[in-house]
Amino acid sequence: MKKKLMKEKINDKKTIKINIAMSILLVVVLSFISLGYALYGQTLNITGSSTFGTQGKIAITDVTLTSSKNVRSDSIPEFTDDSVDFNLTFEKAEGSTEPNYQAVYSITIENDTFYNYDFNLANFQPVIKNSSGIDVDPSYLTYSLDGINLGDSIPAGESVTFTLTLDFAPEEDDTYSVDGNIDTNLEEEPHGSVLGSIPDGATGDLRESMGNDLAAFTINVINSYQSPRTFTLNIGDTSHFKLVNSDGSDLGNLTIEAGTTNTYNFYVKRVDGAIFTNSSLTTNISLSYNEVSNINCGGITLLVDEQELEDKTPPLISNVTVSQNNATSDDTSNDNVGSLTVSWNGSDAESGVKKYYIVLKNESTGNETTYQQDSSGGTSYTVNGLKDGSYSFKVYGENNDGYKANASDIESGNTDYCASSSSESYTWHYTVSLSTNSQYMKALSDTKVNRGYNYTTTLQANDDSGNYSYSLPSSITVSMGGTNISTGTSAGRYQYTSSSGALTVYGVTGNISITAKATRSNTGGGC
Repeated sequence: MKKKLMKEKINDKKTIKINIAMSILLVVVLSFISLGYALYGQTLNITGSSTFGTQGKIAITDVTLTSSKNVRSDSIPEFTDDSVDFNLTFEKAEGSTEPNYQAVYSITIENDTFYNYDFNLANFQPVIKNSSGIDVDPSYLTYSLDGINLGDSIPAGESVTFTLTLDFAPEEDDTYSVDGNIDTNLEEEPHGSVLGSIPDGATGDLRESMGNDLAAFTINVINSYQSPRTFTLNIGDTSHFKLVNSDGSDLGNLTIEAGTTNTYNFYVKRVDGAIFTNSSLTTNISLSYNEVSNINCGGITLLVDEQELEDKTPPLISNVTVSQNNATSDDTSNDNVGSLTVSWNGSDAESGVKKYYIVLKNESTGNETTYQQDSSGGTSYTVNGLKDGSYSFKVYGENNDGYKANASDIESGNTDYCASSSSESYTWHYTVSLSTNSQYMKALSDTKVNRGYNYTTTLQANDDSGNYSYSLPSSITVSMGGTNISTGTSAGRYQYTSSSGALTVYGVTGNISITAKATRSNTGGGC
């Protein structure tokens, strides 16, 4: 914040030569700071003795003319540790339309000591004369600072860079000479602190239902330093609240004079979009100044309108799998005997799952059918009456606040909110046949069987010619789904009786091929 120390007057200017000496008064008073400061000396223990690191100095390390208006090109500043000679000449160039005369400097001070130093300004009383040697009102020359404030601390081991702006606005065109010193007093920071206190039980009402937008509070602040301090107030819960002025604008810096106690008003407002799940919240107010931060000043309580959170996130769906069930009938003439069960994982941590949507797609036709199931039905669903064909499933959910996967999620079928199974071909009707390796066997009377049912037949030897007698084989080979199966009476096995030719295949899950080789003997006059 700029502090204007003299009024501005603007007029045409011609030539101004300024020799300004800027001196720094260093007053070193050794003191230890007990509140909020780091130690200024680093102590090293060496063979039982203690020694302090090398003490540096606080000094000007850079002065640069950063911008200017009607300043002569040879106006190059010179400086030592504690003074600046600006070597400044204002000179309006021939034909210039720029009405202002201004020189802006960047100045850096480095504090290479063990102590903090306060920044203060001495009075600036320049002597200005025109070309006739007549004194000119010094108020025509003004200066301002930016980047540093009165009473600011330059911490030990750190540097500060600020801007000094010089303006001159005489009433008449002439050549002017300016002489005078501007002093920056740097004093070692004395022992002190800035403390704040919120009255006990401080409560504000921010309920929209009561028409309240701002809640007012007061804080008592004490400054025990010998110079003013600029400080800020901070609120702990920044996700719900912010500190403002009475008009709702952001609360900026506050200043307290040296050695005083003062009461300040501040206001709290809701952050836009903040959601409150309780009817009141308590949060801390803290104070910060210079390098000292988060000095606890106490707590405040805000009354707010409790809101029931709406769960806008659809249920999470994953791991969609499909299992094929046995046919619902052994009637091989009935095409609609298929049954598939789809399973998935589904959850909604906030409002919970209300229902699931199961989308069956017939890959052969592209047709889709959607089924619904309440979450109480679990995370599986069976679709009956399916014909042989290729099928896949998508599953998505709806939460108890009515939010479900959107169209793009469902279209993709591969998001957190909608998952898909792979596409598979399914059949519930299987064929039974004699293999080409069979011999002297009559054709089977029944060549169809449905999934999960037992297939039963009687094998017969071929005796059509009447010239031979045929004997059933003592053993046969049965394959199901292209794999030979073993004898037995459990699903996926078969039982064969060679004396009668009776054959039963249990729990059929694929096409059956039977290899049976009968034998013959000559009983008559044939060849």
